[in-house]
Amino acid sequence: LAELRRAFTIGQLRARSTGLEEDQLVAAKEVKWNVTGPAKLAQQPDFAELRYDFSSGDIITLSRTLTTSFPVEHLRRLQLYFRPDDTWHALRLTVEKLGRRFVAERAIYLADHDWQIATWQGPSADDSLTKIKTWTLLKDAGKSEVRGPNEVRITLELDRTSALGAWLAKIWRNYRLTLDYIPFWRYVGTGLFLVILNLIGTLFSCSLAAYAFARLYWPGRGICFAALLGTMMIPVQVTMIPQFLIMQKLGWYNTLKPLWVMSFFGSAFSIFLLRQFLKGVPRDLEDAARLDGCGFLRIYWHIMLPLVRPTLAVIAIFTFLATWNDFMGPLIYLSDQRLYPLSFGLYAFQIQSLQPGTNAGIGMLMAGSLLMMLPVIAIFFFAQRYFLQGVTLTGMKG
Repeated sequence: LAELRRAFTIGQLRARSTGLEEDQLVAAKEVKWNVTGPAKLAQQPDFAELRYDFSSGDIITLSRTLTTSFPVEHLRRLQLYFRPDDTWHALRLTVEKLGRRFVAERAIYLADHDWQIATWQGPSADDSLTKIKTWTLLKDAGKSEVRGPNEVRITLELDRTSALGAWLAKIWRNYRLTLDYIPFWRYVGTGLFLVILNLIGTLFSCSLAAYAFARLYWPGRGICFAALLGTMMIPVQVTMIPQFLIMQKLGWYNTLKPLWVMSFFGSAFSIFLLRQFLKGVPRDLEDAARLDGCGFLRIYWHIMLPLVRPTLAVIAIFTFLATWNDFMGPLIYLSDQRLYPLSFGLYAFQIQSLQPGTNAGIGMLMAGSLLMMLPVIAIFFFAQRYFLQGVTLTGMKG
């Protein structure tokens, strides 16, 4: 019966200090732990097998007090070599040192059958870096009786996971790892910041320019509008390098300014779309407003803008999609990973995942891509009515 039970294989346990000193706290050939719970530790030549049976209990604890060659206050990282048994049970680590107790922020699930390295690390400056985080954070959880200058107690707790819990852990694994491995919310915040500024700049500048082209009479209006339409035929690749040189001369390279300032200069397509709608607005409304003492700007703000809300919604959707999914802009203007929006941050994650030892795979990249798609999907479902209404009315007017 012992051979039929699950076996979780434990290898060596290593500790690393802030000065990059490394201790092999538990050698692979001498794995001695104090075991409590429905399990038995069987020593093998190069590792130990934890054979367990959860039919008589739900928690198994392995603990051991160890001594480091360096002061334990300099302990930075712990690494455990292990081979899971694909049961998806939860493994948690507790570290006790210098009178304090530290608990892992999240559990590690026993997935797959290959040898793996689990890494735990306390709070440090590394937490604010943008590199892939391959460790699990240790958080302070209270007092401990372990106080020796070179003494540390390690406790591994294996908790039984139900069938439903294992199924949910499999589904959410890549999403959880994506949120842990990369500064996902920093990327999201930068992307939302750019979206908001581009929305404000595009809607304001395009609506004001379209109002001038559609409702005001001034010398050269037709020529300027024809020139505006002509810019739509110029490929983006033609202006890419000159625009980059201008931004560099202004000192805006490696800043977010090139990614939103240009929106305040308008978009030819959006101006054309709004102009076509504004040309169909009856002149009587404008004349009545003038009789009431309204000037050009007041007519624009109180009369024209409320009438073009459907078209503004269409432009807002287009602007959101273009900004949220923008890859070329950050690629050209940004070199600091702290400034990356989500669209480019996932690309950086893909590049870093190719490095050895990151344990990041295509599953996490796909999970991040799906999370990036969620706002776009939500906008499609909640704003499609405004989109269809704006496109239809724009085509009918004028």
